[in-house]
Amino acid sequence: MTRNVAEQIATLLNTQNQLAVPYTAETILEHEDRYLFRLGEDSSVLGAVEVKRVQWYQCEIDHLSVDPSAKRQGVGTMLVKAAEDRAKQLGARIAQCTIRVGNLESEGLFKKNGYALTATFFNAGTGNRVGVYQKVLSP
Repeated sequence: MTRNVAEQIATLLNTQNQLAVPYTAETILEHEDRYLFRLGEDSSVLGAVEVKRVQWYQCEIDHLSVDPSAKRQGVGTMLVKAAEDRAKQLGARIAQCTIRVGNLESEGLFKKNGYALTATFFNAGTGNRVGVYQKVLSP
């Protein structure tokens, strides 16, 4: 991953999410093996997602984001599928993500891809209610 791509991913994640701690190119590059992204023909980042193992049986899919110019073109669905594939490669049996309650686009994307809301909680750091969505990856 180039520094330019890392900068684009950080900008995308920071502008598309209400984050308590903003991303930087350095934090992206430090964990570049966790990031999946889709580039446009002009090498601009159309979408990105982070996948990390959090338990021996579980991976977290974090901050899946699609550039506004690329919405409704299948980028989000492609990133969900790629994130699930990476989670399976890491040995995960369950994929989990958290979504701000009321983020209808993200809620719809994950529900459409088989994720179920399992819990909600209040994040005092952001002032948001957050939904926890999970999907079983292995039978």
